[in-house]
Parts: sequence; structure tokens; C-alpha cells
Amino acid sequence: MSMAELNRSQGFSVRLATNQEEIEKTQRLRYEVFAREMGAQVHTSKPGVETDDFDVHCEHLLVEELSTGRVVASTRLLRKEAAQTIGRFYSESEFSAGFISGLNGEVVELGRTCVHIDFRSGGGIMLLWSGIAQLMKRWDIDYLLGCASVPCRDDGQLVQTLMNGLRAKHMSPQSLRAKPRVPVNPWSGSEVDGAIMPPLLKAYLRLGAWVCGEPSLDEEFGVADLMVLLDMRELNHRYFKHFLGRESKAADQVGKPQEVAITA
Repeated sequence: MSMAELNRSQGFSVRLATNQEEIEKTQRLRYEVFAREMGAQVHTSKPGVETDDFDVHCEHLLVEELSTGRVVASTRLLRKEAAQTIGRFYSESEFSAGFISGLNGEVVELGRTCVHIDFRSGGGIMLLWSGIAQLMKRWDIDYLLGCASVPCRDDGQLVQTLMNGLRAKHMSPQSLRAKPRVPVNPWSGSEVDGAIMPPLLKAYLRLGAWVCGEPSLDEEFGVADLMVLLDMRELNHRYFKHFLGRESKAADQVGKPQEVAITA
């Protein structure tokens, strides 16, 4: 495997994009998922491509179907040094989070995570996470930062249902709290019966991540975003090894429909 490739199994390659053509494939997948499917209001100068000013500063991780060359899942990673060049992490567009500047060591932010509709399975997100886990080791990451999205076209009923459970078990220490720039309106009605936690958020929590406060509304994407932070000292090593050691099994599961993982 090349240095860019992190895993190859059962007809799929998990790797970092190495040129603009590969990056554009991830951006086309983002457009398909976020704009066409979710109805997000994306701003782009090129039809069928979802981009923003952060892309050029990020590493782009993709899962490619080798038989077709199709990108079936992707995420982007913004490292601390690159964020300092821009002046902020993407998350800080949605949250006031002064604590981030005080985090010592290597901080990496995940964003724009998505999976093609034909590959939404435990295996699809497992393959992507296997690559993320490899990079966490390779880059010696101290903190993993991100926004996990919850659909919010129901006046906030689902996100508030989930938050009721998260507040009890998964909130960060007060010193690591963020303030949403656009708070989600409180929901005073009944909770959603059988509310399903988005798989990306579930993966973060299983790894040991914290939710850093109340959600922020992203009106363009129609979601509420939760800032999450994983301190590697708090890592659930058993679950982390689950990503590192089960890539082949994950690949066997690709194509069995479950839920999509998305994030801003």
C-alpha cells in the first residue's frame, strides 16, 4: 500500500486523497448527500460540488470502491497548525469555544462526514473510522474535535430528546464547554419515542468523547450540531481497537442498509 492508503480490504480502499481530482470526488459525494438528499442550501461556484474555504486546508479521507473508482464515504481532517493559519476551526463558526486555544498537543477536527446512500451500513462507517483510527495513531493526536449533526426539521423535538440523555451522561467538564452561536429553541412537548442516535455521534460517545454543551442550529443544512471532543487520555481503548482490528469484517458488511452518518 502507498503511504496515502490506510487499508485495502474486500474491494475497498481507505486512503487520503492525493490530488485535486480525488478531493473533488469527495466534494461531489458531499453535494449528493447534503444538497440533493438532505436539501441543504450549499454555496458553490461549480455545479454538483459542495465546497467551502476550509477544504484547501484539510486532509481528505475517502473510501473508494476499487471496481468502479467511486467514492462511497468521506470525511475531512483539519489539523491544529492549519486551523491556526485560517484563524479558527470550522466548529468555531457555530460555537464560541475559547477552551480550544488552551488544548495542548495535536488537535484534529473531523468534518463533512458522509456516506453514499448505497453504502449506508455498519460496514461503511466502520471502514471510514478504520482510516480515522489509523491517522489518530500516525499523527499522534491528543484531541479529536468535531460537530455531530442531528436532523432538526421537527422544531427540535429529536435533538432535545437526545439531549435529555446526553446531559445526564456525556457532558464535558465545565472548563470544556462551548456556547452555540444559534441556540436551538427549547422543545416543551413530548419526547420522540424510540429516538435513534445518529451513528457518528454514537461512535464518538463509544470512543469516550464528551458533548461540549448545548446544540447550535445550522439552518442551511437543516440540522442541529453538537460539538464533541475526544481527549485521547479518556479513550475507550477496547472500542478503538474495534476500529483498528476489524476492517475486513466491516468491508464484508458494506451494502447492508442501516443509517447514514453525517456531520457539518
